[in-house]
Amino acid sequence: MTLPEPTAAPVANDRDRTAEVPPPLTPDATPAPALTAEVAPPHTPDATPATALTAEVPPPRTADATPAPAAEVPPRRTPDATPAPAAEVPPPLTPDAIPAPVLAAEVPPRRTPDTAPAPAADPSEAVEPAAPSQPQPPAQPQPAPSLQPPAPVQPPSSLQPLAPPQPSAHPQPSSPAPVQSSWSLQLPAPGQGAVAGRYPGPGWAVVLPPQPRRSYVWGILSALLVLSMLVALGGGAAAAWALRDGGGAPSGVAWVDVRDEAGGKAVDAVLERRTAAVKSKSLDAWMADVDQSDAAFAKRQRQEFANLIRMPFAELRFERTAQPATKMAAYLPEELFRRYHAAVKVVAVTVRHRIDGLDGRAVATPWLAVFGFAAGRWVIAGDGNGKDMPTGARGQPWDSSGAISIVRSDRVVAVVSKTDGGQALLQMAETGLRRVAEVRPGGWDGKVLITAVTDKQIFDTYFAESQDRVGQVAAIAVPYYESVAEWSSRKAYATTRVVFNPTELNAPTAELQHDLTHEFAHAAMGPVTGPYTPRWVVEGFAEYVAYRDGKYNSAGIRAALGGLEIKTLPSNEQFYAEPRNYIGGWLACRMIAETYGQDKLVAFYEGFLRMSEVDSVAREVLGISRDQLEQQWRDYVAKQRG
Repeated sequence: MTLPEPTAAPVANDRDRTAEVPPPLTPDATPAPALTAEVAPPHTPDATPATALTAEVPPPRTADATPAPAAEVPPRRTPDATPAPAAEVPPPLTPDAIPAPVLAAEVPPRRTPDTAPAPAADPSEAVEPAAPSQPQPPAQPQPAPSLQPPAPVQPPSSLQPLAPPQPSAHPQPSSPAPVQSSWSLQLPAPGQGAVAGRYPGPGWAVVLPPQPRRSYVWGILSALLVLSMLVALGGGAAAAWALRDGGGAPSGVAWVDVRDEAGGKAVDAVLERRTAAVKSKSLDAWMADVDQSDAAFAKRQRQEFANLIRMPFAELRFERTAQPATKMAAYLPEELFRRYHAAVKVVAVTVRHRIDGLDGRAVATPWLAVFGFAAGRWVIAGDGNGKDMPTGARGQPWDSSGAISIVRSDRVVAVVSKTDGGQALLQMAETGLRRVAEVRPGGWDGKVLITAVTDKQIFDTYFAESQDRVGQVAAIAVPYYESVAEWSSRKAYATTRVVFNPTELNAPTAELQHDLTHEFAHAAMGPVTGPYTPRWVVEGFAEYVAYRDGKYNSAGIRAALGGLEIKTLPSNEQFYAEPRNYIGGWLACRMIAETYGQDKLVAFYEGFLRMSEVDSVAREVLGISRDQLEQQWRDYVAKQRG
């Protein structure tokens, strides 16, 4: 059935209810802590607080060593040594004790006896051991200056080499912070953050752990990765992305321009090649812009191409549609965010098409295309998903996971699974169109596209929020416009597509015939269905057309209505909560047609394009008030019940 409201979900037949579009998923905006947890801050001689480290880090001892007294700079002692003065410089470490990279990167310059001592012998300055062949004489103890140390830093429980940093998953951000025109990157100060406690306290000859390879690269790449994620999801101009080889440690940094005039042009070029590939029926050209590292996605893309070239298109274009980056980020699958390390985005694509001999104007359907940056270019990496997707996304006949075939007549194009004949369905469709034309001969194309494939996902897409109701719905009529309704403020009606529930395709012939006629009635009234058309009018009119040739006695009507109380016409919110409202709406429309004429019923339906109230339309078209209309309806139902 067609939707009264252009942006609402499609309307189903007499056994369905409309599916409301659920709220968006937003990725988690918290950057992965594992990346920043391995970044070591720059070490300066005056950066590490003396008090905190001397209180927490024990000095290295030999097996027979006696603990040194609590002094400001304790000396190193041997089993038979006489205690040295408090400020004695410890003996040098052997080359095997300190790896060369660490000595070069983290040990302060060596001091000789001729070197002038620092003014006050700042206890925060680490004492460098002398060369192995030249022990240094003890330095004269200096009084420690009075300093107010910051909060104590908790050192690690043991001074073991740090494990190499491991890559971590990046959850999707939900509400990215506004992107500023400039960026200021601040690394944690020494003694703060997750890397606190790596530096030994002053005066202790501690064996430093070996430095992880390229830890400084990790710091740079981690910070750039987090910032680029915010830039990309927040609609920034360009970003630096950390790239990895085979999912391991970062191997480099790539500057990815994501501006519309740069990244957008690359995406446009991909979409143009995609259009040309379908027209030329070139699978190689189609797959050239697909990331084939995901075998399952590559297989779906090949099937989609095979289905597209079977469709009788008179026109087909893939067009990028400008949408806010934060809005599109809600449809980004988390696994693709991790796979491309944030160098990925969801692009709103309008699939503009026209079926040959069927559509009088181009029809716009949505595609949420995921583009990832790989090997220096943008490629198609997947499909967006989640709640609150635009109507029709992943619900088109070419989205079927299996092969399709086309059966058609002058007024009907039926897309069925390749194993189905489809001829019986085509004959019933022609009968349904004839019945609709008897009530509404003009005002619409009089032609329709039916999707009746066995892939249940195509039908279920329209019931994303209420999957439990899918089994109650035989078919739906989906209105489409010249632009995607959710992406445009100006929507011009184009056509209505009918989608069948594959589980209902084996229903009795009479039931299938009723369903087809009901949905075709929605298609016929689609151009005059507006946001103010009441549900009881929309569904009641479709039931009136479907039941028009039948003869129904009082017993059948009583059984159908059951104990439904007829008082006032149901509101839109109430209508689908009670399936028997379909029968009540049908009887209201039949009463109008029998009392005022069938043309008046059509005019009553069309009146809601100009007016929003039942009372106003009833007065203009029927010459009665709403209260009078409801009284006539109650009397008519009571008579039909017998």
